[in-house]
Amino acid sequence: MAIFKIKDSSLTEIKSKTFPLEIDLQKLVDDNLEKTFGLEFIRREFGGQGLSIDTIAYDPETKAPVLIEYKKDTYQSVVDQGLAYLHWLLTHKGDYQVALENKLGKREIEWSLSRVIFIAKQFTIHQIWASGFKNAPFELYRYEWCDDTFLLEQVETPKSDVSITSVLKTKEVSQVTKQVKTYTLEDLLKKTSEKTKLLFDKLQKAIFSLDDRVQEKPVSWYVGYKIRYHNFCSVNFTKDKLRIYVRLSKIDDSKKIFEKVPATYGWGKTPLWRTDISSDKDLDYVLSIIRQSYQAAPDL
Repeated sequence: MAIFKIKDSSLTEIKSKTFPLEIDLQKLVDDNLEKTFGLEFIRREFGGQGLSIDTIAYDPETKAPVLIEYKKDTYQSVVDQGLAYLHWLLTHKGDYQVALENKLGKREIEWSLSRVIFIAKQFTIHQIWASGFKNAPFELYRYEWCDDTFLLEQVETPKSDVSITSVLKTKEVSQVTKQVKTYTLEDLLKKTSEKTKLLFDKLQKAIFSLDDRVQEKPVSWYVGYKIRYHNFCSVNFTKDKLRIYVRLSKIDDSKKIFEKVPATYGWGKTPLWRTDISSDKDLDYVLSIIRQSYQAAPDL
């Protein structure tokens, strides 16, 4: 990515730099985890027995552990390292829970949605393809640092129907994939009727039309729609209806069809509102509320 400074209608390229030390990159992102990923920082250097995870964090949206690894230059191994870290986490749940409670207080933990984030200057094509295996819970982010500008860009990984367990046949991989699950939209749509699938299809297309940066993220009980880390809308499926959630501090709901989700549910800091739809009747109106939530998303 070439970045230029504009001065008097002339462009001067700003040279990309690498951090002198890996810890400099780590501290910068760790100190800004909420702004960059919507995560809550727990601690650095977590592990044992010769294994040390750079940073551990907590995702208040999914209630899941997040492990973060940094490399100021190029990553050498993603899949092996990521699986080793997840295996350590899942065989030392008590250690993570103690660290979490010491830093953030008692929280609910959804172990099955644990994931690893890798942040590096660049990744090889082999690492990018390997991260696309089915049930590989890895996210790759590439950074650029130019003068006083810091960029983080998620690396798009090709999605494969091939399971990682068919490539790496080890006891550790088997134990991780039994506990950590990755979900597809098709997994969620199995719960619902053909009529409701058609309704969702209309809703989905309308949400994507809001912004070409909208990302779709299925988890175990809903599919979320986000701009960067901020989930501005999520959809839960039952056989005959869709339950729609939006994030808004204040909602302009003239029809009064949305109800506020109790804060005790602990689903993030911004209040959640929900409603159910089972036909096209209120679809346009619901989309107008979703648009409110999208417009209120931070850092658009």
